[in-house]
Amino acid sequence: MDTENLDEVNQSIAVYEKLHQSIPPIGFLNRKKRVIAYLTVTQLAQGLIDASELSEENALFVLSLLVRKNASFQKAAMMAALHLATIDRQSIATVGFTYANAVRCNMKLLPI
Repeated sequence: MDTENLDEVNQSIAVYEKLHQSIPPIGFLNRKKRVIAYLTVTQLAQGLIDASELSEENALFVLSLLVRKNASFQKAAMMAALHLATIDRQSIATVGFTYANAVRCNMKLLPI
């Protein structure tokens, strides 16, 4: 593995840890808390993209890792995807909208 790829892997691991630690509680069957958790994490990821600390491609990869490895974030992402049409566009980060739309497509739902 070359140095550039190793740096990218290390960066992804650091971002994963940062996002993982930022996941707020989602409650028990609480739609609002789950959507807020998703918005919180994706806004943090978007901030890293905007600061040029992370590419959008890497952010989407890290979000997919979070979904696979963290049950709370998986539930939050699914809730956001299911209710994407009702989420205020001003409150959702670009990367969050992109990821939720991809989840909708994977679930055979129409994209927003």
